[in-house]
Amino acid sequence: MPRFLKATYLADQESLLEETRATALYYFPGPIVWLLFWGVLAYLTAALRYGWAGQVASYGSALSTLAGWVHVGTSELERYLFYVLLFLVFLGLLRLLVRYLRWISIVYAVTTRRVIIQKGILGRDFDEIPVLQVRGVDVHQSFGQRLLGYGTVRVSSEGAGHLGNEDWRGIPRPFKFQKLIENAVANLQPTGPVAWTSSAPPR
Repeated sequence: MPRFLKATYLADQESLLEETRATALYYFPGPIVWLLFWGVLAYLTAALRYGWAGQVASYGSALSTLAGWVHVGTSELERYLFYVLLFLVFLGLLRLLVRYLRWISIVYAVTTRRVIIQKGILGRDFDEIPVLQVRGVDVHQSFGQRLLGYGTVRVSSEGAGHLGNEDWRGIPRPFKFQKLIENAVANLQPTGPVAWTSSAPPR
C-alpha cells in the first residue's frame, strides 16, 4: 500500500513502483543553519543583558567596541541588538515551518502506467503523465548533491502540459527514479524502444 500517495487514486491493474518526497537534505539545512547562527548570537546577547552566564567576556568586549563606533551606550546597543536577533530567529522558525509544509505537501510517484505528482496537505491535487507519453528523463546533479544522494529530475513528454516542463528538485536516488520511469515505458511500449533523451551515465 502507498505510504504517501492516495491509494484510491491508483487504477485497477495499476501497480505502484516508487513514491517519494524530496529529501529533507534539500529543504532543511539552510533554515537550520540560519536558526543556529542567529540563535547563538541571541543567547549571547541575552546572557550579557540579563547576567545568565559569565563566560561571554569576549563577546561583551566586541559589543562595547561596536557601541563606541556607533556612539550609543553598551546597554542600549545590547537591548536593540537582542530585539533584532529575536526577530531574525523568528524569521528562521517561520522559514523552517514553510519548508516543512512544502516538504510534506509534494509526493512524486511512478506506477506501471503513470508518472504522478500529488500536491497538498488537506486538499490534494494530482498531475500525471501517462508513461507512453514520456519521451525523455533527465537527471542533473551537482557535486554536492551527488555526495548527498539527491538531484533534479525532469520528465519530458508529449501533450502533458506544464508537468513535462517542471524540475523536480531534491529527488533522492534520482537515477533509480529515472530507471523506473524508463522501465515502465519499455514495459508498455508496443513497438520497439523509446528514443530517449537521458542524462544518465552509460550503464
